[in-house]
Amino acid sequence: MIDPGTSPRLRIAFVYDALIPYCSGGAERRFHELAIRLAERHDVHHVTWRFWGDEPTIVRDGVTLHGIGAPRGFYGSDGKRTIREAVEFAARLPSVLARLGADVVDASATPFLPLYAAWATTRATRTPLVATWHEFWGDHWLDYLPDRPVVARAARFVEGGARRVADRRIAVSPFTARRMAGRDADGPGIEVVANGVDLAAMSVATVDDQRSDLIYVGRLIDEKRVDLLIRAVAGLVGRFPELRCVIVGDGPERAALGSLAVELGVDEQVTFVGRVSDERVPSLMRASRVLVLPSEREGYGITVVEGQACGLVPVVAASPMSAAPDLISDGVDGLVFDPSPTGLTSVLADLLADARSLKRIARAARATAEGRGWDSRALEMERVYIDLVAERRLAGPKSSRAIMRRARLAGPAAVAGAAELRSEIASDHAALLGEPRW
Repeated sequence: MIDPGTSPRLRIAFVYDALIPYCSGGAERRFHELAIRLAERHDVHHVTWRFWGDEPTIVRDGVTLHGIGAPRGFYGSDGKRTIREAVEFAARLPSVLARLGADVVDASATPFLPLYAAWATTRATRTPLVATWHEFWGDHWLDYLPDRPVVARAARFVEGGARRVADRRIAVSPFTARRMAGRDADGPGIEVVANGVDLAAMSVATVDDQRSDLIYVGRLIDEKRVDLLIRAVAGLVGRFPELRCVIVGDGPERAALGSLAVELGVDEQVTFVGRVSDERVPSLMRASRVLVLPSEREGYGITVVEGQACGLVPVVAASPMSAAPDLISDGVDGLVFDPSPTGLTSVLADLLADARSLKRIARAARATAEGRGWDSRALEMERVYIDLVAERRLAGPKSSRAIMRRARLAGPAAVAGAAELRSEIASDHAALLGEPRW
């Protein structure tokens, strides 16, 4: 049994090569939001690149950040993630991770090479490993790298193998969990703990001076298809001459998108504000009316939930590679469009012309967001970590849920014994959890 007097807290280590506020993707947002909440009750660490300067270790927001080297460039000249960065991060990770003495490690499943490195390290240190899957590409690798088929097939193979590299696998959406399972009926068990939204930050944000009708927030990379939004604006200005669109974020497609706006004659209607502080993002959202996410690939779509919390109407692209449409009920708390310039233009034109519908959907969107706060997500993940640590300290290879599943197959006597063991695990959980502060 876990003695709360001698082990009241866990040492939790997150592993990911990107970090808020230096990077602005959904994966780094998830680890940041979980880390700062869990740090109120646990000893939380994050192993990443040394974005903040020369100090190898610093403490920020109660979280200890460990830098394994100066940050490397994530993207090559073609706008794709580079293999070299992942290789270097994976090579430097084991020595730092092994010294931490963590009770549990949570590593992003992408890029895959650092996950394999974390797996090897935690096997040596006998530390439970959680792999957090933000998306799963499968055959999409062949479309993503059409000019490099050998690399695409290798990436697909490595990704497939990575599904089994962890003690617990967490998908951030049912969509990603389904893609991970695929046709593999005997594949690894996958739990879903979705991303969330900082409801408090959204509620207190002021309205930014940069007002707009349409807003996009995210990286400017080709699969985000921000070009569809710019083309839609060009198709709308004749009917809505006062239309304003704000694009928040940066990336390798920035110059090309700016040139497209000039070419289509909407450079006055479309404003690129670049990367902004975390505090300003909800303010910019609250100064707009419609959040547009034309992305063809989303493992979750965290900006959709943030937009809903700010009272915007989310308009998202239908795509077999995107989980974003799962976040809304089409026509109720958001809208889904066919991923084409005419498809987006049509949906936006109808919405902007109908103030009553816009207000109704915005009100429903805000209500939906209320159930997606980061506080509840942090509690869900805390229970995952505690479950793993309790299993390890009880020297049991299976979770309490797995124990009961196996026992039911063995008969009533086994169920009674398993229930007693499950009760012990629950007691261990309670000893570690204490009273929630959030």
